[in-house]
Amino acid sequence: MEETTSFIPEIYIGENGNWYINGYDTGVKARGDDGITPHIGANGNWYIGESDTQVPATGPKGDRGEKGEAGPAGPQGATGTTGPQGLTGPQGLTGPQGPTGATGPQGATGPKGDTGTAGPQGPTGATGPKGDPGIAGPQGPKGDRGDTGAAGPQGLQGIQGPKGDKGEQGPAGPVNIANNLETTEEGYALDARQGKELMDAVRDLRDKSSAYLVDSGIKNGITYEKWSDGRLRMYGKGTSLSQAFATITFPISFVDDKYHIVATAEYYSPAYIAFLCSVQPIKPSYSYVYTRQHNGESIAGVSFHWVAEGRWK
Repeated sequence: MEETTSFIPEIYIGENGNWYINGYDTGVKARGDDGITPHIGANGNWYIGESDTQVPATGPKGDRGEKGEAGPAGPQGATGTTGPQGLTGPQGLTGPQGPTGATGPQGATGPKGDTGTAGPQGPTGATGPKGDPGIAGPQGPKGDRGDTGAAGPQGLQGIQGPKGDKGEQGPAGPVNIANNLETTEEGYALDARQGKELMDAVRDLRDKSSAYLVDSGIKNGITYEKWSDGRLRMYGKGTSLSQAFATITFPISFVDDKYHIVATAEYYSPAYIAFLCSVQPIKPSYSYVYTRQHNGESIAGVSFHWVAEGRWK
């Protein structure tokens, strides 16, 4: 429905000096100190300044016009997306089996595969019965002097004795006590605790500069050397068993498992002039030595020489 936009309102000043719109007295004076020009408000009514006259600015709605002719056809729309795939149909019947083909010629034998890795080490065997005690060896040399023990707790305070006679005045004592070895200022005395520090330093320097052999010998074919500075060195010869490894049991245990051990092959035969030895410290009392060929395969029944060094204290 179309709207009539050709309506022209009749605006004039009445005999009373007010603005009239289409014969309606707005009550607003047309002449005064400041004249106000009518305007159309947001609601479509005539406004005089900020006052709504309640008079529509447009005329009444016109009659509905005749239906217009149909417009030309629009362009063809874009092709829609492909729909989902339909369900798979039922499987057809299996056809008859064809004739068996002729047997082909046998293929050539493939190359020999690589040797598999060595299996895991078997569990440790049960401990044998305890042997009879051996004859007591000769008494060893006197050991090093041990560290000074900690001071014991302070005893209870005794009963105060009678006051003694006043003694003669002694010489003037030191002004201050220094518990270090760096103070050189006059009037300072060295604290008694520094005597212990000096003695420990002297002993440490003596042990480092003049280490001497404390004990040595051969047990079970293994030579051992104990030194005053705490070093322990042992060396000997071993032979790998059928599992291509040997257990080296030390006649004297190290203080921990941080010791070092190396092993080198002994000449075996023209076919095995040399082979590989690898070591594995297990505990302070024993270590493993493994023997392998250069291609990685195990080799048993071969001998090697070893040296181990750590600490006995």
